[in-house]
Amino acid sequence: MNRLGGGPWKLSFSYGRALQHAPQHAWKGKAGNVAAAQKAFLHRARMNGAAALGKYTPAMEKEPVGV
Repeated sequence: MNRLGGGPWKLSFSYGRALQHAPQHAWKGKAGNVAAAQKAFLHRARMNGAAALGKYTPAMEKEPVGV
């Protein structure tokens, strides 16, 4: 929607749940999974940021994420 432009303001939604799901799934409450959860969080944060700017594409999901 933001990519289309023309609106008087940017459209957004609550990214909280979108940021939580992947890291929680990766973490599973285990200390050994913390790095994987952090990587998942960083990736989701970047994807959500791109979406808020209207720059998200599905191809971005395959880009590597460094922590």
